[in-house]
Amino acid sequence: MPARRACQRLLRSKKLGKIFFIVDERLSREKSAILARQVQALRAVADLQMIGGSVTEEELLKRLEAEVPQLVLAPWYRYLAWNRVEAFYGLTRTSGPTFAGYFCEPILAYELGDQADHLRAILLDFGTTRPTDVVTLIKALLVDHRRSGVLPLHPAATPVYCESWYLGTGLGARMDTVLALPEVRENDWARRSSELRICLSALWGLVYEEGPGKTEFHQKITQNSAKASFQVAASSSLLTLRLCYSLPGWGPKDALAAFWPRRELPVTPAQLLLCYADFARAHWIGDNNDLEVVVGFLASSPAGREAGTLRTLWVEPLAANLVSEVPYETPHPNLPHLRVLPGAVPAAEVRARAEMAPNAAQERFVLDAAVKIRDLRKLVADRETQIRELRSGGVGTAQPLPPPDAEALLEAFQEKFFEARFQIRQFELAIQELERKGATPQEIEALRLKITALAAREQEWIRKIAATLEASRGKAG
Repeated sequence: MPARRACQRLLRSKKLGKIFFIVDERLSREKSAILARQVQALRAVADLQMIGGSVTEEELLKRLEAEVPQLVLAPWYRYLAWNRVEAFYGLTRTSGPTFAGYFCEPILAYELGDQADHLRAILLDFGTTRPTDVVTLIKALLVDHRRSGVLPLHPAATPVYCESWYLGTGLGARMDTVLALPEVRENDWARRSSELRICLSALWGLVYEEGPGKTEFHQKITQNSAKASFQVAASSSLLTLRLCYSLPGWGPKDALAAFWPRRELPVTPAQLLLCYADFARAHWIGDNNDLEVVVGFLASSPAGREAGTLRTLWVEPLAANLVSEVPYETPHPNLPHLRVLPGAVPAAEVRARAEMAPNAAQERFVLDAAVKIRDLRKLVADRETQIRELRSGGVGTAQPLPPPDAEALLEAFQEKFFEARFQIRQFELAIQELERKGATPQEIEALRLKITALAAREQEWIRKIAATLEASRGKAG
């Protein structure tokens, strides 16, 4: 018995923290079995407190007031709906305990709805990702200094190949260079060559089509400075690509907007990463105006098995002091894991460019100032235009707005009408479920009131559209 207690104490000492795990009771028996395997694997690295899926947000908040775990894991639909739990941890937090969602069933982009009104989105795929890979991601969530970089995701001593991207950096040769790395060849990552090429192209597009390498304005100011820092690491179970670059004027919401799944923008660089990588992580480093993007390819290839559905998505702001793998670093005796990517810009040329360029901090200051000056000039020009319009006649004499497009109005009406119909049906199903579970009359009556309100809104819309059509018919006559 004493030996058993000592063993249990040793196991507990290796735990990284406590997790409140809210069970998804809507899952089928098959998906529930998958979730059970994930939970069992997580018990090895964290103390799990299981909470029934019927818990309300208010009840969870009371538990959090008594005890704050390092992580709260909730079904994805709870995670998106429970705004007060997100606020409990701090909307602007850049470190510490956090709140995340998980899913076991396939989810399409439109099911998530519009972008969450937060500064972060952490949605973990428990359905097609192996338990060992889920554990790796959860360990990164539990410990602050594991959240950035690629080393915490790989076994110890995994080499990381790096290079800096400058103005005019090409793309084609880098694809072949990455696929020719010994760790990539030895671990048979060539089987994912199609996805790798697409994601490499997307990362390049983030810099040279949308980011600091795009506009002539930025190119003239930072002609001799690196546009981005690129890294690649591969082991038997995981291949990661990491990109870090600066985006002055951006914020956490901009980063979330870029990586939020959107079916209407399927071919933007960020959306391609979400589609073809097994997981995508983006950290906004607000102290430096930097964005770190990490995409991973798992040996189990979940993206290939469930094409078109949501993968693990992790977007959040992060404190600069938590970035342990500093971008733009080069191989050094104190950094034995770093290797120069074959074909990268030679060190002598990098030093020559560094001598030609001003101090990095000074250059960053000049770039930020130039961006602000450009924005201020645009603001002044807009104000001058507005003043001229007011002097010429004021708001009362402005040209009348064109009449609204009739087809667009009808389409908007139909969309609102069917959305209301869908919500009413969902409420009816919820009432049936509450009656089955023996809910109180007050809970059921609250849902009936919502149905009545939606039905009244429908009738009001129908009356308005009928009046509009009648007026249109009178003018036509």
